[in-house]
Amino acid sequence: MRHPFFCLAACAAATLLGGCATYRPAPVDPAATRAQWQARRLDDPTLAARLRPWLPARDHGQWPPSSYGRAELVLAALALNPDVDEARSHLAEASAAVRTAGALPNPTLSLALERYTQAQAGSAPWLWGFSTDFLLDGGLRRRLRVQLADQGVRGARLDYAESLWKVRSAVRDALVQQRIAQRQQTLAARTMAAAEALEQAARQRVALGEDEPQVALQAAQTLAQARSDQAAAAQRLAGAQSQLARAIGLPSSALEGLDLRWEGFDQPTAPTPAQLDTLADQALLARPDLERALVDYASRETELRQQVHNQYPQLSLGPGYTYDHGMRKLTFNASLSLPVFNQNQGPIAEARARRETAAAHVRAVQADIAGAIDAARARLTTALPALAAARAGRQAAERTRAQAEHAFALGAIDRPALLAARLSALAAEQTALAALEAAWQAEAALEDALRTPLDAEEAALWRPMETRDPLAPAAKNEGPQPGPQAAAMKDGKAVPAGESP
Repeated sequence: MRHPFFCLAACAAATLLGGCATYRPAPVDPAATRAQWQARRLDDPTLAARLRPWLPARDHGQWPPSSYGRAELVLAALALNPDVDEARSHLAEASAAVRTAGALPNPTLSLALERYTQAQAGSAPWLWGFSTDFLLDGGLRRRLRVQLADQGVRGARLDYAESLWKVRSAVRDALVQQRIAQRQQTLAARTMAAAEALEQAARQRVALGEDEPQVALQAAQTLAQARSDQAAAAQRLAGAQSQLARAIGLPSSALEGLDLRWEGFDQPTAPTPAQLDTLADQALLARPDLERALVDYASRETELRQQVHNQYPQLSLGPGYTYDHGMRKLTFNASLSLPVFNQNQGPIAEARARRETAAAHVRAVQADIAGAIDAARARLTTALPALAAARAGRQAAERTRAQAEHAFALGAIDRPALLAARLSALAAEQTALAALEAAWQAEAALEDALRTPLDAEEAALWRPMETRDPLAPAAKNEGPQPGPQAAAMKDGKAVPAGESP
């Protein structure tokens, strides 16, 4: 009896000596996370230490800067936005899967124990033994699993890069909305004052019998519209502030009193045709979503190869030991799966169909990219002349207003005519502001289609982000870093970077 227990004890000791992971609970406390969220600030010293090496040259490595531009806000968002943190976690999860794929399967140990109740005199009443089973799971099978896990990491990298871009676009769009809303609020206040004066003058003239009651009614309607526009502008500004705070990863209160700047906001421009052609070619070959589709194709290719290999038998070896009534026996078992009833045709056909679907998806994504670039290019091409035309109309309205001011000073026109000229000029300024917003939206659409900033300073900041993640916390900065993975198609098949066609 001591032999089987001795063997079990030896196996248990070997298992313990091999080292085991320990479980440590890590509960999430909503109250604590809420307090942490409310305490977030851009002048946090911990944030300063992370951002200082990546600040634009004009900030001289100082954080917080005296004023915040797009580059500084995007940097802060990449460090603070919880969506980016979640994407980092998914990348770490995919990296951990590589270790799982490369692990060898553990052998199994089986123990057999029998006792004869009517054993012959002098013979041992016990029969015991143990057997093992080693699955020969190396070679090509293991390499394919590791390759598939590596492709999962590349896909997670690209998903992470896409998350970074979405956060960057959210910051940019929110900043555009905030600046447009501020100007709209200023124009709404000026329009409100002019509309109130016009309504008061119209009521006085109607009371004196100088105008028809319809004139006062029209002035009242103009005033009501001005009040509605003022309320909408205030609401839009509040929404833009909240949107910007969420995009950065801060509570709205953390943006109060910050000096936000955007040099050249009044002068949106388009890249030259040569620059745009170069950026378009890069997007059509290596935009993150296209590369993601190529990685998915490579994964389906690997899965097909796995299924083809699975049609062949898999061998297991099982050496063992038996103590049979005083006789000691060494045993050796071998098992082999036999492809008798099927040769894995069903899974092979499914894997082949999934590969074809992935190839079709690559072509669809590339077509979508081309269409988005063409549409955004045409949109920006028409938006800039429309902005110029709106500004020309604003200048004409300003000249008319100035002439009305001069005529009123000379007594050539009455006060309602002067106020009408002022309202007309303010309306033209609103039109020009709407055209400016449309131009920035068109540029944003082109940047999204190209997946690259068109501003030179921001582009210089963005390029290092494409090669590694400088803002990931040390505890989470494990495994491969995000970056574009070049891929190509050869003979109708996708070939990710680092793999031979």
